[in-house]
Amino acid sequence: MKKITPLIVLAACSQYAWTTTVNAAPFDTCPSKAYLFQANPVQVYGVNLVTGAYELLEGDTGLNANINGVGFDFEDRYIYGYNTSNKTIVRLGGDFQAETLNVSGLPTSHTFYVGDVYDHVYYLYRKNSGLFKIDLSPLDSNPSATLTVEKITSTASVTLTDFAFHPGNGKLYGVDNNSGYLYEFNTEVGGETYIGDTGVTGTFGAGYFDVNGYYYISRNSDGFIFRIDLSDQDNIDSGNVTAETFALGPFSNQNDGARCANAPVIDEDSTIDFGDAPDSYLTLLDSNGPRHAIGSGFYLGSVAPDGEGDGLLAPLDDNKAGLADEDGVGFVTAVEAGLNTIVSVQASQTGYLSAWIDWNKDGDFADAGEQVASDEVMSAGSNTLTIAVPADVTMGSTWSRFRFAEQSGLSYFGGATTGEVEDHPVLITKDGVAIRHYPSESGYATVAFEDNWPHTADYDMNDVVMRYRVTETIQDGRVARSVIQGYLAAYGADYLNGFALHLGGLQRSDINELLTTQSHNGELLASSGLETDSDEAIFIISDNLATKTPGECSFFRTVQSCQDAITFSFELDITTNSDADTSSLMGMPYDPFVFGTPGRYHGDGLPLHPAVA
Repeated sequence: MKKITPLIVLAACSQYAWTTTVNAAPFDTCPSKAYLFQANPVQVYGVNLVTGAYELLEGDTGLNANINGVGFDFEDRYIYGYNTSNKTIVRLGGDFQAETLNVSGLPTSHTFYVGDVYDHVYYLYRKNSGLFKIDLSPLDSNPSATLTVEKITSTASVTLTDFAFHPGNGKLYGVDNNSGYLYEFNTEVGGETYIGDTGVTGTFGAGYFDVNGYYYISRNSDGFIFRIDLSDQDNIDSGNVTAETFALGPFSNQNDGARCANAPVIDEDSTIDFGDAPDSYLTLLDSNGPRHAIGSGFYLGSVAPDGEGDGLLAPLDDNKAGLADEDGVGFVTAVEAGLNTIVSVQASQTGYLSAWIDWNKDGDFADAGEQVASDEVMSAGSNTLTIAVPADVTMGSTWSRFRFAEQSGLSYFGGATTGEVEDHPVLITKDGVAIRHYPSESGYATVAFEDNWPHTADYDMNDVVMRYRVTETIQDGRVARSVIQGYLAAYGADYLNGFALHLGGLQRSDINELLTTQSHNGELLASSGLETDSDEAIFIISDNLATKTPGECSFFRTVQSCQDAITFSFELDITTNSDADTSSLMGMPYDPFVFGTPGRYHGDGLPLHPAVA
């Protein structure tokens, strides 16, 4: 008999109540993890599809047999499977103890390795034997009821080792092992329809969906988990179904799995570390961004990473949203064109480090020469990494990505079972250029304002609270560039306030307006914010900060009941003209100030308040 190697399948859980008394209790919830059934006698593993990490959940299901063709029933929250050793149908609840069901009409001339459950019906498939279904509803009133096997069709020509139902459209999909073609199967009359070429081949022992309509297939021979985007019907209709490498999971023979297709692949108690560069660098899970299972003891820096539900894009980053754990990588020397730069890397234990820098600043790490470290062995403690900076790079801000793990061969995207990813902004300079920071390269200064001071106020200094840092580039003895990065930390004002920065000692004519830009939450604005009504160099960050808060509660982040996440960040990148005299420029952090939003009343106590529109 041919030995089949099915793959990880996830078990889905239902939102419906199940009241019939049975020998084994159903699952309590709709779990996000996948359940992998492996070996003979069968063992059940929990698999995190996002990272590929897995753990043994049950080594004894009560059966001295292999269980395959498993699927999760949304209606009653049980996993159903086929006992290949005894040619019977079984089901398992949350304790993973198998009970054999009474079934009539089950073929005895062959076994099944392909199965899934949808709409309270268990489907089985065998090439050259047919597609079968079993109505599970009689078990609702009688756990000892006899179920009946019905043959849908004898036609079964696709070489399958698993298939899965799409939770959105209710269609059944599977990938042919030999060709890598994706097919849609008709569960009413049988037969299949070719959808497109996934571009991957092998024995895909497990197939499963998530709640968003992504289809995952796991290859037995090497454990690679691939993802196919079936979330958009246009992709299905056009045959745009190319599989992307998503994570590295367990590999083996004799395996199958099930999952709750109604569940997201990350639960609220995430144990996964993500990056936080802009998503053009592939950061979010939806983009197959880099992520690592935490808790393994492999990490960067002195602080172990905390879990996140997804990548954290501006205005958030990992340090703002959770623990300040992005402490493992530091640039010791400036990043200068044509020279070497020294990077300090602190590792928790011996492991592999890979790193990328976006040299051409095009928003990705995909170009030649942008991987600057590949499986460099890091020892426990402090390590030194030397990176050669290309001679032809231009000055400016860009991003870097560092991934440390127990495993090697990581790309700048995709899942890993151990380790941590750190994304860091990088400023590229050239020889003869000096850099100075306020208050430090990675720290922030805090400025707090009372919006009616000194006329009338409660003096709690929380009407506007901004945090920002400044990086000046000194070239030929003058300030050639100043990058100001910050975010709104709190807003406790009743009135509407704007925020601006005055670079005392500089005139508007000193600013190179063509090269000066302002971004909000990582998005470039049409204007730099340079004030046109003044001869001095004044930049408007926002004329109404109240619009930058979530708006779900008053007194944003100034009272315990309103601790919403940070929602507004900015970057002001100022370039001065080459003939500008910056010797009179005031010291960092310059002159920040708040002002009443134009056209809005700001209280009787404020003299010269803006006119009411």
